[in-house]
Amino acid sequence: MEELIKEFVEAEVNSITYCDLWNFIKSNSIIRGTFEGQQHIVMKISSGQFIIYRLNIGIENTKYQPAVVIAKNYLLKKINSRAYDLKLPDIQNIFD
Repeated sequence: MEELIKEFVEAEVNSITYCDLWNFIKSNSIIRGTFEGQQHIVMKISSGQFIIYRLNIGIENTKYQPAVVIAKNYLLKKINSRAYDLKLPDIQNIFD
């Protein structure tokens, strides 16, 4: 499942989506919800647990779809790692 996380981070973390994705994940005010990226969905199931899966448009009767459950801080670390690789401005601190 590590490859799904890597695929998600590479596809969804960029200069346009970084702040919105970060704020959605980091927020303690948002307890449940979804963030729809270009290729993936991030479903917030509690303030500290997330499900990530690929967005499959047009596929009906899908019986199996790879997904991963991931903790908040681990996901934020992966997002920031990608942001540093891309040299994005205004990278947030996990512990703020």
